[in-house]
Amino acid sequence: MHEDDEGPTVSRRTRWLLHAFLLVFAVTGVWHLELYPFSGFRLFSELRSAERESWRLRAVDGDGGERPVRLADLPIGYRNSTLVLRGFDDLPSDERDDVCDAWAQPLRDQGVEVVGVRVYAVVESLRPDGPPRRRTLAYECGRPR
Repeated sequence: MHEDDEGPTVSRRTRWLLHAFLLVFAVTGVWHLELYPFSGFRLFSELRSAERESWRLRAVDGDGGERPVRLADLPIGYRNSTLVLRGFDDLPSDERDDVCDAWAQPLRDQGVEVVGVRVYAVVESLRPDGPPRRRTLAYECGRPR
């Protein structure tokens, strides 16, 4: 290397691509856009609650007893109950009953008499010394067979 060398030069194209990348990176961060590969801004920037909210599905048998509904036994379209339950209030009662029947079908296939499904909203503390888990009946649906 000579004393008058300024080092490697960066092409105009490389500079332009770098500026475009930084601009897209900044725009997606400012406007909270989740565009791949610029996703993940929310991963560390959102506040986390001290409680976790979830759903529990229970099949009701003829005696009023409850059995857990295992999501892994369901058809793929029903395994993510959170997505289905988001719009559950907006569904007509016939469609709600259809969804509940689909949740109960694997138990019925095992010979269990299922007369309905209860959906519980569960809130539990993430703190070791937090309050006990709270379970509230959110929905009751399905058709006896």
